[in-house]
Amino acid sequence: MHPSNAAFLISMSCLAVFLSQLGMMMYLPALPSIAQALNTTQDLTSLALPVYLAGMALPMLLWGKWGAALGIKRIMMGSLLLFSVSSALLSLCTQIETFISLRFVQGMGASGLSVMARSLIAQHFKGSELAKVLSWLSIAFVISLGIGQYAGAVLMSAFDWPVIFWGLGASALIQIVMVYAYLPDSPHVSHTPVCWSHYLTLVRHRPFLLPVLMGGLGYGIIIGFNTAAPSIFQNTYQWSAYDYGQLGWAMSLAYLLGSLVVNRYVTVWGQTTMSRMAIRVMLAASTGMMAALWINSTSALLLWLPYCLIICGQAINYPISLSQASEHSPVGGPYAMALCGFIHQVLAAVIGASVSGLGIQQPIALASLCLLLVVMVLGVKIMQPRA
Repeated sequence: MHPSNAAFLISMSCLAVFLSQLGMMMYLPALPSIAQALNTTQDLTSLALPVYLAGMALPMLLWGKWGAALGIKRIMMGSLLLFSVSSALLSLCTQIETFISLRFVQGMGASGLSVMARSLIAQHFKGSELAKVLSWLSIAFVISLGIGQYAGAVLMSAFDWPVIFWGLGASALIQIVMVYAYLPDSPHVSHTPVCWSHYLTLVRHRPFLLPVLMGGLGYGIIIGFNTAAPSIFQNTYQWSAYDYGQLGWAMSLAYLLGSLVVNRYVTVWGQTTMSRMAIRVMLAASTGMMAALWINSTSALLLWLPYCLIICGQAINYPISLSQASEHSPVGGPYAMALCGFIHQVLAAVIGASVSGLGIQQPIALASLCLLLVVMVLGVKIMQPRA
């Protein structure tokens, strides 16, 4: 592929990932204000995150079918339109039931963006090069993590929470124009129905499934932390929404560091070595967090600093897990990336809903969750057959 074409495809994929993750993170600093405006509890309002993830997860296999049948460009534009309309309607909500329902619809739009972005990349890159390119999507994710929380905090401080969703809707409209104008149409798309048995074949294929679970459980750490963290930092540690928004920059730098390490060294050190290193970093950080908070749970630094190290490890682990899953996929086409996204979002939604349902409000409980999930990642890694 010509370098300019490769750079363009990577850029479009990164923008799609950026917006889908922005929808997940940007409203978090305003969570207490949204609860107050909708006359409900923070625990109920926090369900908006796992519901968004459920909206991302459930239609992913359909997005894979439609992408193969209609082409990436059409599906990406349709996803953006769905995301934009639901974002605008979210800004007008006055009831928690409507808010939660629209978050599900917004997640459906983000789902299509995520699947199409990864499918576009997987079609053109393989092996360690695929892991390297996927790290650019991780960088887009981390930029949205920092900018999203910070921008949400700024907009919340200057205006009010509905402006956050108006901004998301406008951003999606701008991206629709960019996709229509610059992303080429697919030269050929298949109009035959998707073979659903392909997904069953993938699930049964152990070398594909285990890397997918590793990436999904690591992703679940980020979702679980961000489900409970706004309440813990703003209530237990008495941080303002702006203070919590600034924490996004520390998280972004940590994820960016891990993504850059993959981008720079994966073709030199190899995927297996880097995956092992990432999990060791995550295990050491989560164990340190648990021990530190057991001794002194009054310092917010002892919660967020080890978490940043966990994020760094996950930033290394995630693109490698996707690349290994794609490499060992027994089925061609967009099915592998669609199923990866589906499993990741289901895991994240279950973890987020569990955190919300358990009402985790104490730092030590959140640290215990992080350690448990890292141990599960390690367990799946041990189950992988040696190359």
